[in-house]
Amino acid sequence: MSFRILEQTLLFDANRIFVDGDRPLLVDAGTGFKVEDAIAELKDLLDGRDLERIVLTHRHFDHVGGAKRIADEFSSELLMAPADAEVLRQGDSEATLGTDFGGRIEPMEVTDLAEGELLSTGGHELRVIYSPGHSAGSICLYEDSSATLVSGDTVFVGGIGRYDMPSASRDDLEGSLRKLSALEVNALYPGHGPEAKSGGGKHIINGLRMLEGYL
Repeated sequence: MSFRILEQTLLFDANRIFVDGDRPLLVDAGTGFKVEDAIAELKDLLDGRDLERIVLTHRHFDHVGGAKRIADEFSSELLMAPADAEVLRQGDSEATLGTDFGGRIEPMEVTDLAEGELLSTGGHELRVIYSPGHSAGSICLYEDSSATLVSGDTVFVGGIGRYDMPSASRDDLEGSLRKLSALEVNALYPGHGPEAKSGGGKHIINGLRMLEGYL
């Protein structure tokens, strides 16, 4: 499969999504509590190819806790929106919720992603969409040709991201969901839970209805 949710290492780990191609990339890194298992799985998938980039959808520990270790193993560049990148550069375990998960963040190098920036794997062209709300620097990735959305914790199959944590905002989340609702979304690959292979757009609309109290 061109987009693949990797095996869950712990129940509360975020989905790690492998996007295949000549230059494959990984979206999110999990907590890192069983990072050696994650690395072994990635080596099998890469089959000798490089993992040049790891895209982080937002700052929270269940998505970024394993980022530095995986990046060091594969000499990968870490990429995320600037509004969340600085807390990783600082190694801020409070702002990343590392302390809530019983872990900690070490300072790491992170490259800023721009709104609308295109990331190519040689098989896929993913466009960066800023989607603040769950955190100030939350992002999604969208492929126009296949109408595929990698949504982080902005929207799930049957739910939406929390907006009651530091740097989160209900108003921002509503704005982000409205922006995403303008896209044609077929496949949806969220930060937690199962993917939707078709009809992904309905989960965005339902997310807006949840936020507005209609569901």
